[in-house]
Amino acid sequence: MGEEHGFAAPSEHAALRVDPSHPGPSIRRSCIGSEAAGCGGALTVKDAAERLGVSRVALSRVLNAQAGISPELALRLEAVGWGDAMSWTWRQASYDLAQARKRRAAA
Repeated sequence: MGEEHGFAAPSEHAALRVDPSHPGPSIRRSCIGSEAAGCGGALTVKDAAERLGVSRVALSRVLNAQAGISPELALRLEAVGWGDAMSWTWRQASYDLAQARKRRAAA
């Protein structure tokens, strides 16, 4: 399901990635703005937020990697056909774990 909009499902190789990226910007690349190819056409942040049933500010924070994709948002993304919830939560957890490892290594 997720690959139809350019969202790859997690794989063994992704688990080996040392510095996974925040998953929020991939939503922006695929669904927001004039360059977006997926999600049924280019949307504004406001339109995407309305489709997902979240505030524009909340979605903008995720798109700009300032907030994580919660399980609730993952379910909303899945409900509108923008990937599957398990993939979103896995990608967010991978990012969060990598950030925690960086903080621990720096301490």
